[in-house]
Amino acid sequence: MKPGSTLNAKQINHGRSEIWIEANGTELTPRRNLATNEVNNVVRNHCSPEIFDIFYKQYHKVVGAIAQLDVPNLDEIAVELKLEPPPKTE
Repeated sequence: MKPGSTLNAKQINHGRSEIWIEANGTELTPRRNLATNEVNNVVRNHCSPEIFDIFYKQYHKVVGAIAQLDVPNLDEIAVELKLEPPPKTE
C-alpha cells in the first residue's frame, strides 16, 4: 500500500456505506458500497479497541461524514473489504 494511504468510509444512510482507499487526495481503489455493519465488523476485527473506538466515533458522527483509518495492517483490511486497485493500463 502506498505511504499515507487511508481507508475512507462514508455512511450513505444508516444501513449502507461507501468505502475506498485514498492517498494524498488520490483514490487508489474504486469506491464500493456495502453494509455499514460489515465495515464496522472488519475494522473491529483488525484494530485495537482504542483505534476502533476513534474510527467508530468519526464514522457514526453524521451520515455523509467521511471517517479515515490509517493503520499498519491496512492491506489486510482492504483485502477483507474487497477493495482492490484498478488494473494498470499502459
